[in-house]
Amino acid sequence: MVANQEDLSSHSSATRVNAWLDSLQGRMVTALLGVLFILQIAHQLHSDPRWHWHAGTGKLPHEIVMEFMDEAYGKGKGIDAYKTYFAEKAVDNAPMTIDHQDGEPIPHTVKKLIVEGNDVAVFHTIGPARGQPAQDVVDVYEISGSGWIIRHDRVAQASVASPAKAQAPAKAAE
Repeated sequence: MVANQEDLSSHSSATRVNAWLDSLQGRMVTALLGVLFILQIAHQLHSDPRWHWHAGTGKLPHEIVMEFMDEAYGKGKGIDAYKTYFAEKAVDNAPMTIDHQDGEPIPHTVKKLIVEGNDVAVFHTIGPARGQPAQDVVDVYEISGSGWIIRHDRVAQASVASPAKAQAPAKAAE
């Protein structure tokens, strides 16, 4: 009998709460709490120090790499491009290349772009510029989930288009 009375009292409490929530006052309070909750989430996303707004935010990995290359090669602003797109603690296995320096634009032709997940491989030819000969290069970039370049590896060789380099091995073989 005591258990039955507890069930009835809890049932009547629930009925009263439901009636209050269905009233105009209850609906207004519920809507206000919902708005406050959404505003609190928006404030945290906007002011959280781990949320960095930068050039790569919200972009696909290949877009980040192509924008970096446009800045470094097309505009000749390698230092700015490096600061803009590379993470502070990025691992760069080709740090002293001309695309990391400021100067005149560097001619280059992208031959192939391969994207797999957050890894982007760019096979391109860098034309002769700033006292360096033309070279064929494969740059591999790893992009973090937040849009920073966190690793850069490069494999380079003298450009096959260079006639002096292409004929020298053939003469040595004879």
